[in-house]
Amino acid sequence: MQVIVPYSVASDMMTLQDVRGQLAETGYPVTLDDIAGWIEADGLYTEHYRRKVYVSYSDILMAHGDRVARKPAAT
Repeated sequence: MQVIVPYSVASDMMTLQDVRGQLAETGYPVTLDDIAGWIEADGLYTEHYRRKVYVSYSDILMAHGDRVARKPAAT
């Protein structure tokens, strides 16, 4: 039997600024506005703690991958 956890694991949660820093290393950097837009468009779960917003890095990686895959290839 497979257990599906409906919430993010605490260790997977990162601030939006940290997420932006990690994605900058992928070769497909994004802005904080991009990340916030994905959160809203995809209905991603967020946590607010001490005036910072946290989101699942796994969820953002999926959203980032979807957006990168949709971009036309550079020629």
